[in-house]
Parts: sequence; structure tokens; C-alpha cells
Amino acid sequence: MTALELALTRIVLGAVAAAARRFPVRREVLFASSRDRQLGPQLAAISAALTAADPSLPQRKQLAPYGYGLTAKVAYLLHLIGATWSLQRARVTVIDNAWLPAHITTPRAGCSVIQVWHAEGAYKRFGHATRGASSDVDGALHELIHSGYSDALVSSESVRPAYAEAFRMPLSNVHAVGPLRGAWLANSAAVDLRKTTLLARYPELSGKRVILYAPTFRGRGAQRETQLAISPEAIAAALPHDWIVAIKAHPLVPITSQSTSGRCITLDAATSIDELFPIADALFTDYSSSIFLWSLIERPLLLAVADADAYAQDPGLFLDPRSSESIGNRVSSAQEVVAALTAVRSNAPADQARHRAFAERYLGPRDALADGPQHAAAMILERLDAKRTNAA
Repeated sequence: MTALELALTRIVLGAVAAAARRFPVRREVLFASSRDRQLGPQLAAISAALTAADPSLPQRKQLAPYGYGLTAKVAYLLHLIGATWSLQRARVTVIDNAWLPAHITTPRAGCSVIQVWHAEGAYKRFGHATRGASSDVDGALHELIHSGYSDALVSSESVRPAYAEAFRMPLSNVHAVGPLRGAWLANSAAVDLRKTTLLARYPELSGKRVILYAPTFRGRGAQRETQLAISPEAIAAALPHDWIVAIKAHPLVPITSQSTSGRCITLDAATSIDELFPIADALFTDYSSSIFLWSLIERPLLLAVADADAYAQDPGLFLDPRSSESIGNRVSSAQEVVAALTAVRSNAPADQARHRAFAERYLGPRDALADGPQHAAAMILERLDAKRTNAA
């Protein structure tokens, strides 16, 4: 965002916020995001938990992805006007990403803005914790981004300092509630049931061993791109014929290469990656935070992180995949993928133990994994009632 765009946006949204503050605060929860037009997994889980706890509690939504062309920017500004009005009227707002109304308008007294982020654990650096050139990508918005939060909810005690740094928040305002999604992956019966459903959707995978090819991206905004040097076709060609490569593109970065060999299949990019884990016998990725939920399923993890030295400098890493705290086998060629899968099978018990220890560190105790959304809902209800009492 340029300085001029920021100045104009602040004037418009500031006026909307001032008008909205002339009306009373409503006892309601607003779910907002700049990632998609539907609730992301974290927001959806909290919404469901709140409905179960208090069916009469009003819930509103303000969801729209940011655009990069002139027309898209104007449309987004119009969305922000309504979103700012909703923010100023709601007792509690829950968001899963950076969200302009919370950053560039004055927080209303007695209201809470709770950040739940869109990924579990803490892998690559983000927010104010980024390093190198990535720390300047927000332009004029840099000093305002990730401001205005009253609380942040994270998956475990071990990641609280990372989120406090990323959001420039007091550590006491960052709360470990457990994972807000994916706890079912620790339940083998639930995994088997999901696998049956997925195989009906993708019959090409039946009778095959599946490697889930799921890269992340480099860059920001319109410059995002995938930079994996190992192609899915190369991996498919190197693997035995009973394997197939299932390609899961990041929702924000399409994978354009197409295979005609029948050894690769492209999955729905809009489906959350953890929802696809049951069909995968192995996961191939780079710097994806999906590795935290993947650890629950205790299957082989292959990491293409040959550029880890550079990545550690820009944007930076909370978890170095080369460290003893990480899991997975690092690979830099299709042949190393095959070798790693062979080695993993021979060391399965030790790898499963490492996955369990990793999951407990970054997601919390195994017997409490499913409680995350309920913990989050309880905290939100507490904020609703406490603020109402204080305002009375």
C-alpha cells in the first residue's frame, strides 16, 4: 500500500469509525478476514464452538480478499467501509490475518479484537518478526500492520513468544488454547473415514501409495510464486510404479505444470491441505506450517529446503528445518525423495516417536487436542460478558 492509498483509506475509514461510535456496541461476535470470502478453518471452528455454547449469540461476517488492480482496490475499499462499521459495533471481533479496519482505525473502548492467525505452530517468520527485504513489503502500512489486537490465540505454550514478537504484543496477551483445526488427525478411525470419502472423490488414487506434493511460495501479493526445484513429474518418474503424486497447490499460487504420464493428479486447491492428509502416505513440502498438523498423522515428511540459509535471512524462521527440534527428511532431488522414503520405512518407530514429541511441543498434549475451539469460545464469551459488565 502506497502512502497516498494509506492516507486516503485512513480518512475514509476514520470517518466511518467516528460515525459508528455514535451507536451502541452490540453483544455479538464479528468474524473477519482478508483471505477468502468464506470462513477459514480456524474461524469456522470457533464459530461452531460458539454456536454450541450459546446458540442465541449473534455472529456476523466480513470476508473479502484484498485485490491488486485498480478496480479490485476500489471494490475492496467499499468492502472496508462496511467492515469498519461492523468492527466498531461488535463487542468482539475475531480475525485470522492482517485486517485493515483493525489496524488503521482507533479501537473502540470496551471491545476486543482477537487474532487467531491462519496456521498452527510457528514455522516461518511473519508480521513484525520478519527479516530482510520481507520486513519492508508492507510499505507505508508497516508501522500500523498487526496493531489493534487485544489478544492472540495460539496452539501451544512454546509458540507464544513467536506470536508476541510478530504482533508486537505483551506475552501475557498471547494465550495457548490448543490447535483450532485438525485435532481429528490424531484419531485413526476419523482418518480412515476421511480417506474413504477422498478415494470416492479421487478414484485414481485407489490402490496407490500417494505422495502429497504441497509447496508454499516466495514473495508477497501479486509477486507470489512457487520456487520448488523438484517438479512433481520428476518425483513421479523416480518413484516405483505403485506410487502416484497428488499435487496440492497453495490456494494463492497455482501450479501450472501438467503431467500427461498418469503418474500425477491435481487436487482441488481450495480444499484445506489437512483435509487431504488421510490419502497421503507421505508429504512433500518446503516451508509449510502444515507440518505441525501432519505430525499428528505420524507419516513420512520430506522437506525441500535447500535454500534454508537464504530463507533464514529473509523472511526468517522460527523453526529451522535443519535443527534437532524439527521433523522430516531433507531432500534436494527426486532420487533423494525415493531414498528418504526407503529410509523412513526402516526407521518408522523412531520417526513416529519424534513426530509425537514434535506435535506435543507445537500443538499441546495429545489428550487435549480437540479442546482448542472450545477454549477459544470460552475466552470469547468471557470477553463478551466482562466488557458488558464493565460498560454497564
